[in-house]
Amino acid sequence: MTYKPELAPAFNLIELPSVGSTNDHAKQLARSGYPAFTTIWAHEQTAGKGRQGNVWTSVSGNLYMSILLRPAATAAQNGQLSFLAAVALAETVKELMSKPAQIALKWPNDLLLNGKKAAGILLEAEEDWVVMGIGVNVAGAPDGAASLKECGTEAEAGQVLEKLSARVKDLYDLWVKNGFTPIRSQWLHYAHNVGMTIQVRMPNETFSGKFLGIDDAGALE
Repeated sequence: MTYKPELAPAFNLIELPSVGSTNDHAKQLARSGYPAFTTIWAHEQTAGKGRQGNVWTSVSGNLYMSILLRPAATAAQNGQLSFLAAVALAETVKELMSKPAQIALKWPNDLLLNGKKAAGILLEAEEDWVVMGIGVNVAGAPDGAASLKECGTEAEAGQVLEKLSARVKDLYDLWVKNGFTPIRSQWLHYAHNVGMTIQVRMPNETFSGKFLGIDDAGALE
C-alpha cells in the first residue's frame, strides 16, 4: 500500500498519478493565485526536467514534488532557496539512512550519495513566487546515479515527502527570521569538493577554479 504522507497544516498537498512536470503544474497554480506551500506530488513525470534544460529521468517509485513559495524577498535572495532545499534534503536523507553513507551537496543543486547523484533541485520564479522542484531517487536510479534504497533505506516516496516538507518548512521559517547565514553554514557542512578545482558549466560558458565555498549571498567563492 502506498504511504500517505501527513503534512503540516501550512501545506496544501495535491497528489497526481501522472503529470508532465510538477514544476510546470505548480507554476500554473502560482499564476492562478494558489497560496504558499501548495505542494504538487506526482507518482510519475512524463516530461521531468533539470537545470539548464536537462531531462530528469523519472523512474517508478521515486519522489517528484514541487513546493510553491511566496517569499517577500529580492530575486537574488530567492536564489538562496536552492541551498535551503539542499540542506533539507541532506538532513532528511541522513535521518532515513539505516546504514552509513556519504552524503554531500554539490553546487549548485545536487545531493550525492557515496559520490553519485541521488537528488536534484530546480528553482523557477516570477515576480511574486518561487517554485521549488525536488526529485529524489528513492526506489531506483538511472545508470551512474544512486538511490536511497540501494544506500540503506526502505522508505517510500510518500515518507520522504512527509519528512522533507517538514524540514523545508523549518528551514524556510529560519531563513525568513535570520536570513541566509545559518542556511549557508549548514550547506557548507555537507559541501562537496571544497578546496578542490572544479569545472562549472553555465548556459553560455564553462570555467574552472578552486572551490572555496559560497559567500553570504550564495555565489561561488
